[in-house]
Amino acid sequence: MQRTILHCDLNNFYASVECVKNPHYKDTPLAVTGNPKKRTGVILAKNTLAKSLGIKTGDVIWKAKQVCPNLICVSPDFPTYAKYSNLVKQIYLRYTDHVEPFGIDECWLDITNSLKLFGNAFNIANRIKEDVKNELGLTISIGMSFSKMFAKLGSKLAGNNEINIITKSDYKEKIWHLPVEKLIFVGKRRLQQFKKMNINTIGDLANFDKEILIEKYGVNGEYLIKIANGMEPDKVANFNNLKTVKSIGNGTTSIVDIDNYKQAKQVIVYLCESVAKRLREQGFMSMCVHFSIKDNLFNTISHSKSFDTPTNNADDLAKHCLDIFSYCWNFTKNTTLIRAIRISATSLISDKQTFQTNFLINNNEIEKKNKKDKTLDFIKNKYGDSKIKRALLLNASHINCEISDDFFEKFEE
Repeated sequence: MQRTILHCDLNNFYASVECVKNPHYKDTPLAVTGNPKKRTGVILAKNTLAKSLGIKTGDVIWKAKQVCPNLICVSPDFPTYAKYSNLVKQIYLRYTDHVEPFGIDECWLDITNSLKLFGNAFNIANRIKEDVKNELGLTISIGMSFSKMFAKLGSKLAGNNEINIITKSDYKEKIWHLPVEKLIFVGKRRLQQFKKMNINTIGDLANFDKEILIEKYGVNGEYLIKIANGMEPDKVANFNNLKTVKSIGNGTTSIVDIDNYKQAKQVIVYLCESVAKRLREQGFMSMCVHFSIKDNLFNTISHSKSFDTPTNNADDLAKHCLDIFSYCWNFTKNTTLIRAIRISATSLISDKQTFQTNFLINNNEIEKKNKKDKTLDFIKNKYGDSKIKRALLLNASHINCEISDDFFEKFEE
């Protein structure tokens, strides 16, 4: 049976939510922005009016103000965005349980088995669009097709609050002329490689010699050709099976470029405390930590390191991250400075799960760490994170506390 897949993309999501919260912003050019004093002063999202005036996501605020002097700038309200994102998903779930999120503002829906219940595919897409607008005041662009990738491309080609249908009879006309980088699996590095192979459009990729791509990219080469032809086998996941958390991370952009070890250590310890606390709150332990650095030329270095035994302790995370940092960064040799640091705890297991311990580790020390963590969590939850901190973190004014959150990195397009 041919699949019918929708890709629903909320229009100008952050800014649209702000306009729903504050209706007087509806007819005003508005942008959701970072904090210019903390080097996150860029446009994260803009409403339709601001977009029509030339405001672009990623513009620095001062530049946007030159384009539109009366631009209203508001700080992001991530908890509210998450709330609206969940409300939209509940609408999607009325029509199918195969709802797969892709970021906070996009979802794939497989409605193949819903057609007998709700009528033809276009009617279902239109009902979803109307439900979201009438109940939440938000608009969505919907792409409809027989493959996940073509449905996503369809939503990008659709206008605000419109439905774009791509079928097996017209996908070559609608899709193959698009730049190959429109496919989400084609990043900057692969795009450079493709251009050397004269693969410039999706059609070029679809018709390229499969054996050459397999030789260069292995099974991924064949997979890329299948995607370009709408033949990818990927299914839309069942929403009820998406509850598994794969990693818990945190990152921050320093207010000033980091040029010495002490400052870097302060940021690393601060982030490790945050990640460890979230691991404990969500009932997880980590078997591996992933550490990445972005310098002031926006180059990224990243490494991972495994633990001997699972942990959700900040000291354990920090020790591994500092080991990685010492291995991959040298302030006396590097010609650039550090702009941002990110830490992710991966290979998660439940803290209720049994596991093999390392006989060289002192269990009394582990128990002391656990008691200390519980005490610190109690104090911070009751009185606030700022009421108790390590001596190392005193006077660490370069740490950008306000934006060290996973949500902040999910910029809108």
